Amino acid sequence: MAYSFLVNPIAGNGVAKQKWQKLQRYLNEQSIAYRVFYSDGPGGIENKLFQSTLDQAPVIVIGGDGTLHEALNGLLKNKALNRTRPIAYISAGSGNDFARSHQLSDYPIQAFKRINHQIEQNYVTLLDIGKCLDEQTSEISYFVNNLGIGIDATTVAFANQSKIKQWLNRYHLGGFSYFLAIFQSLQQQDAFDAEVVLQDQKESYCTNNAFLITVSNQPYFGGGIKILPDASSVDGLFDIVLVDRPKSLGRLIWLIGALLRGNHYRYSEVHHLKSARIGLRSEIKEYSHLDGEVIPARKNVLQLSTIKYPFYI
Repeated sequence: MAYSFLVNPIAGNGVAKQKWQKLQRYLNEQSIAYRVFYSDGPGGIENKLFQSTLDQAPVIVIGGDGTLHEALNGLLKNKALNRTRPIAYISAGSGNDFARSHQLSDYPIQAFKRINHQIEQNYVTLLDIGKCLDEQTSEISYFVNNLGIGIDATTVAFANQSKIKQWLNRYHLGGFSYFLAIFQSLQQQDAFDAEVVLQDQKESYCTNNAFLITVSNQPYFGGGIKILPDASSVDGLFDIVLVDRPKSLGRLIWLIGALLRGNHYRYSEVHHLKSARIGLRSEIKEYSHLDGEVIPARKNVLQLSTIKYPFYI
């Protein structure tokens, strides 16, 4: 049996390339058959999987959360596939929230051995992923971790643009760049209108003072911030947190501290919701993101639903 590896060599400022080189030596030493595709830039892995007919070789992705996001979208948007293809993942990014949520090994050889065992046993885990329909464009996208609008997306945008992030990645501290970017985004993020409709419960929440909206399949975002501590990737439900803009800077700083401590649910500005199907609308142009992949500021009219996808983890 051969394996198909999809590697984003620049993920984690080169961490993915280093991990692949270690794993490649092991594969060669063990005479394990494989082939490898290297991403040539943003969208490279998604395009590869979208256009490929694929054989039965297991697909293993090496990169960051954004690389996994690309692979998932490429597989799900590929109309030539007769069925959903299980996917495996070896983390090598700066945030690594998916790996953190599922306690995946940071060591590539150890991670591969676990994946190989599950493939040999034909054991897959069905995880919740998000399906996002943009009603303005009719475009469908998928996310494995979370979708965010507001300061979380603004923070991701600033972190991804940061030269400090590149430096921190060299020392495997890329997640810290998100903490630094928070302070930059605080200066630019204004309140915005939002409506969240819990369609399976026929309930809705409206505000003109939203500051952050995160819809998630698991607890973490932004490189380890536990924004939704109770979120589960197997319960068939999204966890949603909507935060209203605090009335003062002092209160805002206090709330950020509560978020980092993990006890932010107790404050009146924080609204925690659960639903399998969500309507999300905002008329003010805001940054948004899917799995840390930033979408330029725009109005949002979205329909979100959970579906199951098979993973070797």
